[in-house]
Amino acid sequence: MRNIDGGFLAAPDQASLQRREQDVRKGKLALMLTVVGGFVALIAGYNVFVDFSPVSLVVTMLGLAAAVGGGVLTKHLTRNVRFRVHKPNAGLVGAAKLTGLLVAFFGIAALLGSIEAPGALRVVLIAGGVGTIAYVKSLHDQQWVLFELDAVGVRIERTVVPWRDVARLTIDPVGPGMTRLGAVPVNAAPLYVAVQDSELDQRHLADAIGRFAPQGIQLAGGQSFPVN
Repeated sequence: MRNIDGGFLAAPDQASLQRREQDVRKGKLALMLTVVGGFVALIAGYNVFVDFSPVSLVVTMLGLAAAVGGGVLTKHLTRNVRFRVHKPNAGLVGAAKLTGLLVAFFGIAALLGSIEAPGALRVVLIAGGVGTIAYVKSLHDQQWVLFELDAVGVRIERTVVPWRDVARLTIDPVGPGMTRLGAVPVNAAPLYVAVQDSELDQRHLADAIGRFAPQGIQLAGGQSFPVN
């Protein structure tokens, strides 16, 4: 077990790792489409604010379409790589952060255009905007994920337990609209986290356990699902 800033320990299950790597490669291609589309949209959108032209507007819309499509595909493929339960309103907060960053970016872009800033400064703005969005997204995931499963371990808030150290997983209702998820390590105290039912898809949880957990890992508690 260890506390983390994101990610998992290396796993002993080589077959699971190979399957995970195949899914990760597909996800990277979809993520690349998202990033490239977003980058193109930022550049073209900047030009729309600074020196409007129909071509810039069309390119901006195409970039946004590619970014949104890639994002949807990435989310779909991510389900084959990991299962996550977030804090309530994580998606709304993430969208608000992204919106705020984009408003700030285009506001600064308009200001630079009005004062006819040199091209180098505009390049720095675009690169800084892309880097800031990536950093905020990574930090958001670390802070708002409560429970995570993948091929190599279980994450309870900021603590990771590799599958080799997991004796069983637990799930229990703990109040109206709340469920407690947990992992019981072999030689350590159990780890638990309460999540809102609105954030927990129990069917996807069951699928994730069947996909990621080694044979013999049991899901116990007030509710049960077929595992493996």
